[in-house]
Amino acid sequence: MHIPLNTSTFGDEEIESAIEVLRSGRVTMGARCVDFEADFEAYLGGREAVFVNSGSSANLLAFFALANHAAPIMGRRRFAPGAEVIVPAVSWSTTIWPIIQCGAVPVLVDSDPLTLQMDLDQMRAALTDKTFAVCPVHVLGNTVAMDEVLAFAQAHDLWVIEDTCEALGAKFDGRLAGSFGDVSTFSFFFSHHMTTIEGGMVNTSNPELAELFRCLRAHGWTRNLKQRQQIEKQHPDIDPRFLFVNTGFNLRPTEINAAFGRIQLRKLGSFNERRAAIAKEWTSRFRQMTDDGWFYPMAPVAGAEMAHFGFPVICKDADTCEALQRRLEAHSIETRPIICGNMARQPAFAHIPHRVAGTLRGADRIMERGVLWGLHPMMSGLEVEFVSEVVVGLGVQV
Repeated sequence: MHIPLNTSTFGDEEIESAIEVLRSGRVTMGARCVDFEADFEAYLGGREAVFVNSGSSANLLAFFALANHAAPIMGRRRFAPGAEVIVPAVSWSTTIWPIIQCGAVPVLVDSDPLTLQMDLDQMRAALTDKTFAVCPVHVLGNTVAMDEVLAFAQAHDLWVIEDTCEALGAKFDGRLAGSFGDVSTFSFFFSHHMTTIEGGMVNTSNPELAELFRCLRAHGWTRNLKQRQQIEKQHPDIDPRFLFVNTGFNLRPTEINAAFGRIQLRKLGSFNERRAAIAKEWTSRFRQMTDDGWFYPMAPVAGAEMAHFGFPVICKDADTCEALQRRLEAHSIETRPIICGNMARQPAFAHIPHRVAGTLRGADRIMERGVLWGLHPMMSGLEVEFVSEVVVGLGVQV
């Protein structure tokens, strides 16, 4: 039996929707993308949604919008080159790269080895007069305690960019993750909670910021702006079909991505229910191993309702972690480290301007003792039981 990290969650309905798009002849960003944005806005409680071609692009768009001098957000703190952004050391590379690319400095803080989430005491200790924003990352379907993040940000006039790429459907205090920050980002990559094949979303409750996202998403063009007519009147000497009022990228999704997304979003609730059921089963089956000190699974943050994304565990030491990983792989159960581990230890940081706040001991522990394996909604009962037996067998073997 082979247990991959993830497998396809789409079926005939999504395939037929893609074929319908191809037959229509309109395959680039159009009406279906607008409809998917509306669906996602409704799902997230009314925040404006801008669909892009990946979760990484969503992060890129978020940070470049805040750093954009051509259209600063009125009444909010202005970005200055060298501004600092607080971000957890246990995160994904493209959470951090856009911070650097837009001219800011990432400040890496520790992560809690119990919950895998950003250490909020270390977040507070990292504050300087250069701090411009904080980027909480909801790691592997858990959530950061957003009430504390928002209180910290409000007290110090900071932007909050909420990276929700690994936690679609998770909740904190009854609210969906991604509904708290000034900006929130999501990923719909093939292996995530729902898929558009490739794709992502950036969300905000600020209409001015949402309009800036739309402009930067497509070359700095006015074509997809809600306020395009007002802007075009200001430049009567330029053909309104080709009017550029800002810099930008090409981060546009396709109609095929949107067609997939509209169907997958309707399935998201059932997907996450299945993920929760599997996590509950494994947590129960491994309770004796946890009590005996072999490892422990990721603990939910107080007030969090997790949307499980893989099954991460922290082992008692590096040797046990290696033994567990070898055993799983020997039985064709695919494994991974916990995201990138401690990002500060990645060789790219040798030539990247950044600051490390604190010791990052928790992030090191996660990197040295952490491993995860697949947990996805298409797993059968037999597959869930097979994984259980292999993991429990480690204790018998040793």
